[in-house]
Amino acid sequence: MRSELLEELQELTHFFSSRSRVSSSEGLRESQERVRKFLKKLRIPFVEESFEVDKNIPLDATIKLNGTQVKGYPFVGSLWGDREAEVVREEENVKGKIALVRVGGERESEKVKKLKEKGAVGAIFYVEELESPFIGNISEEPFVALSVDRETAKALLGKKVRIESKVKKTRVRGKNIYFDIGKGPFIYITAHLDSKPFVYGALDNAVAVALLLMLAKELRDSYYFPFRLRFLITDGEELGLEGAKHHVKNLKHAYYVVNIDSIGWLNPAVIYRDAGGYNGEKIMDKFERHLRDLKISIPFREGKRGRSDHIPFKQKGVEALFLSSNPFTLRHTFYDNYEAINWDVVDMWFDVLSSFLRRFHKL
Repeated sequence: MRSELLEELQELTHFFSSRSRVSSSEGLRESQERVRKFLKKLRIPFVEESFEVDKNIPLDATIKLNGTQVKGYPFVGSLWGDREAEVVREEENVKGKIALVRVGGERESEKVKKLKEKGAVGAIFYVEELESPFIGNISEEPFVALSVDRETAKALLGKKVRIESKVKKTRVRGKNIYFDIGKGPFIYITAHLDSKPFVYGALDNAVAVALLLMLAKELRDSYYFPFRLRFLITDGEELGLEGAKHHVKNLKHAYYVVNIDSIGWLNPAVIYRDAGGYNGEKIMDKFERHLRDLKISIPFREGKRGRSDHIPFKQKGVEALFLSSNPFTLRHTFYDNYEAINWDVVDMWFDVLSSFLRRFHKL
């Protein structure tokens, strides 16, 4: 990547990741306006696509124990309410209890579903690898779920506590932005701009949106191939892929989607199978051949927990390529900030993707 492009990419990423970008928030609106200004400056026409969805958006949570109070962080979709019970490990008898749950393995919504079936009255999640709360999503499973840091979680084990979850049922007014380069059937390149509540999401997913915009700037005057590149910047991914779900309702003439989510960490990876099943065989074969030609090694890995904006596309029969980081231990934690970005990895992704899109029809 040319130095001036890298500097502009870094400036855009810093702008996005210096604010929380929850859907419908001021931080997200400011970031979307920054995208508009970028595209207008390049004289690239774009379309704004609005949608609405009701969600329980987290506000605050507390845990009371023996007259003391500690802070917690409700999950997206958590119920408003309080629960008082003993805290026990998730593998123990949780009936009438609050389960202490380690993040990892199954998705949080799946864990909560099983805890509900076993009679648990609430759940407190924690990350074993980091001293940070984890901001999760249980939108499909009404329940009281929140997170705390690792040391607080372990101190609560075996204690009778009272957890209080405060959320706001919100009519989220989301907005996708998309634009095209070239002519012909569509190859989508997509990245989500929104972040989880309480975190800044530099890796997830500010840097990917900035990279997408730099790709558009690089390719707009030098792309003459038989596919139309549609760049889609979605909203509401962190609320349950809502922007992508809305966009694909009227999907036509789309054959492939390249989804960029949580790049820029130390472990670049192609996710060949995720929570939505296997991704596109043809496009992954093309990408693998491209990597061999470049003599670049990026592992193809399974990410059983992974859910991102390519899933609504592949449910419509579109071949999906999911580019991410795996493992990605900073996901949805306070450590996902601008300082965590590895710019050598970002530079590598830019070179790989810009050349892949130019060569796509020949691979």
